[in-house]
Amino acid sequence: MHVLKELEKRIALWTESQLAEAFPQAFLVEARLRVRGPQPEIHLRIDTDKGITLEECLRIHFFLHDKLQSVDWLPENCSLSVGTPALGSPLRVRRQYMARIGRRLRIHTRNGQRWRGILRAVSEKGLRLQTSRRLIFLPWERIASAWPEFARPKSAFRS
Repeated sequence: MHVLKELEKRIALWTESQLAEAFPQAFLVEARLRVRGPQPEIHLRIDTDKGITLEECLRIHFFLHDKLQSVDWLPENCSLSVGTPALGSPLRVRRQYMARIGRRLRIHTRNGQRWRGILRAVSEKGLRLQTSRRLIFLPWERIASAWPEFARPKSAFRS
């Protein structure tokens, strides 16, 4: 398991350097290596500050797939999947927070507190969240996890 995690870190660093060179607006959210069956699979989740389109994912996929051919530290039969973070998945990198200023978040802190509110600001030190009662500051080291929240549409059948 330790070897797999180290390989995922290496894939992440390699991907970040390739993106910086060819797609500077894009950033890596997650890199996973799955070894099931005879063909290992690399799963990359990529985003931009404005969101990412299917066309951008395809361009990045083809670019990285070509570059992977010259990587000698991965098996030759390794497949590649490039996609976006799933809707409603937790925020994994600080840069994702920037695109969500003005939107609702659900945050769990390391000491077990839970907060819901509108993300108002993001800085190097942490974020500001407008709760229903007040504006709070949460330093990065206190945040265990954060998820975007989406407004539920009102039912057309409600009276």
